[in-house]
This record gives sequence, C-alpha cells and structure tokens, in this order.
Amino acid sequence: MDPRIGCCIDVGHTVRAGTDVVQAIHEVGPRLFDVHMKDLTNFDSKESQVAVGDGIMPVRGIFEALIKTKYKGFVDLEYEVHADDPMPGVIASFSYMRGVLAGMGYLTHG
Repeated sequence: MDPRIGCCIDVGHTVRAGTDVVQAIHEVGPRLFDVHMKDLTNFDSKESQVAVGDGIMPVRGIFEALIKTKYKGFVDLEYEVHADDPMPGVIASFSYMRGVLAGMGYLTHG
C-alpha cells in the first residue's frame, strides 16, 4: 500500500475494543497519522470519560510509544464531557499531559 495510507488511533475506541493501545501504536508505526487522546475510568464504558490523568489510560506509555516510533503528528485532546463548562477539564488534561512529558525530560511549549 501507498505509505500515505494510515490511520488515526482514538485511544478511547482502541481500549474499548479490547486492544492494547500502546502495542497498537508500535504496530501501526509510521502509518499513524493522528491520535485522539482522552481518559476513562472504565475501559468498557464510553460514559466514564474524565480529564486526562484522572482515569486509567496509560498516558505515559502512550507518549513513550509515540516517542519511540518517532511520531511526528498531532495528539488531539478529545474532551467530550461537561459541555456546559469544558474548560476546567480541558486545562487539567493539557496540564497533566505536559507534566507527563516534562517528567520524561521533554520540554513543552505554551
């Protein structure tokens, strides 16, 4: 197949399908073009979404896999709860992800 054919990994859909999201990132390798990040407190329930860092998603493992596979795309936050006031959860999610990356020795911007 043409190398421009790839996929987007939505971490929530991936774990709810029973797939190890970290392993999936390694298997997809250079064909990974986008990542949708979220966190869940229960991998069997879409309704268990919380701010990133408040659930059981292997966030550090996901970032380690992205770094190891030399991923150059985006990690898009997909925060689909608290529609009336999403910003506290959005801010907490980005803060947590930046903290994970900083703890891994990577500088983050803005």
